[in-house]
Amino acid sequence: MNLSARALVTMVGQPDAAAGGPAYRQWATAIVAAILDGRLPDGTRLPSERSFAGAAGLSRTTTTRVYASLRDRGLVTSRHGSGTTVRVPVSGRAAASLLAVPEQPGVIALTSAAMTAPPELAHLVQRALDGLPSLLATNGYLPDGLPLLRERLAQRYSEQGLPTDPEQIIVTNGAQGALALLTRTLLRPGDRVLTEACSYPHAFDTLGHAGARFLPLPFGGTPWPLEDFQRLAPAARAAYLIPDFHNPTGAVMDEEHRAAIGVALRRHEVITVVDETMRDIRIDQDTPLPHLATWHRDSLTLGSASKSLWGGLRIGWLRAPRALVPRLVQARMHHDLGSSSFDQLIVAEAVAEGLLDRPPHRATIRTRRDALIDAVQRELPGWKVNRPAGGLSVWIELPRRAASALVIAAEDEGVRLTPGPRFFGAQPSAGEGWLRVPFVHDSEVLDDAVARLARAWRSLGPEAENAVRDPDAIDLIA
Repeated sequence: MNLSARALVTMVGQPDAAAGGPAYRQWATAIVAAILDGRLPDGTRLPSERSFAGAAGLSRTTTTRVYASLRDRGLVTSRHGSGTTVRVPVSGRAAASLLAVPEQPGVIALTSAAMTAPPELAHLVQRALDGLPSLLATNGYLPDGLPLLRERLAQRYSEQGLPTDPEQIIVTNGAQGALALLTRTLLRPGDRVLTEACSYPHAFDTLGHAGARFLPLPFGGTPWPLEDFQRLAPAARAAYLIPDFHNPTGAVMDEEHRAAIGVALRRHEVITVVDETMRDIRIDQDTPLPHLATWHRDSLTLGSASKSLWGGLRIGWLRAPRALVPRLVQARMHHDLGSSSFDQLIVAEAVAEGLLDRPPHRATIRTRRDALIDAVQRELPGWKVNRPAGGLSVWIELPRRAASALVIAAEDEGVRLTPGPRFFGAQPSAGEGWLRVPFVHDSEVLDDAVARLARAWRSLGPEAENAVRDPDAIDLIA
């Protein structure tokens, strides 16, 4: 992939002048962060030093030093006549994943918002084993999913006020598999996709790989500004939304917005993908709000057991209009022939026992959320941290735009982070003032991680430590 100078500047954004230090170092730090978090994948050809200088308003000497710094770090190679190309070391490629597990002892990864398996999983496996003989009597290929699981998921949707037939359910390899199936089948290169300003990074990756053109909502006090939504909806062919414990902000779309947005998308015949992966991770909320599909019955709803049970099961599902199901199943068979039958049996048992409605981690998650917030408020009082009613992470507003620099400094303290820009698909630089921090570790580990983050923040200089938040700034999370 060849990256233009303008695209590179847009991706990493203008460094914060208040940060101090040489300009080349600030630009190099921002580009390093983009490489490590996956925005600049291995093999990307960077623009020439001359064109980069022109787009960034820098001297040629400065851009030469930026690229030299990247070479010194072993992140790019330069060849005469071929330009400068990103070459991510194997360890760096692991770091670019939100699911990275640190290989070095003592490193704390705050990248993946996923829990370890709950004790109840062993019981579910045993229950599933009881049903295994009847499953072994089949050939095991289930491109649309295990009938028992589809029936139970359909019944669950119906009990929640969204009438659903088993024929509307397709079981997939996680919610990510469902999204990939939809983008391959329903989108064409160049289609405009309406999204929140910030969202799940791998969703942006999947949509971008399909050639989608992002139509992001403005970034402000809510992920779903209604007037802007109604203004942009007529121009969109598709929409991707996370209304429940939005990733990364933790916000919940209220019922009034669900109704208005659902009606608008239906009126303009927008292909609507509703990601409910986090819907069941309720901490302070006992009863979920109605599904957005209540107001847009032709929308496509994604669900998953990865967050509420365990990511290792890799079982997700898709609720689709009945007329679209045969096309989706046929398209799915071009890539895989179904999900693990035994894993589906396990999830079917979980649905029957109501464990998706009563996440077994709930009390633990609440304790860890509160411990993380307390630690941030104690160690980093200048940071503004929200208290989400559900989900698995907090969304932090930094006192200044220094997320990429902080990620690099935190690596030196043994903490791995995903910087805010990774969550902004269309305008990554807009995320420089934000940080997502999952609370999936034990409270003691979270305390240690925050203490390390405080040291990393102070290492950025007095401007970082003493920065004061603008009192007139609009809070993303009220």
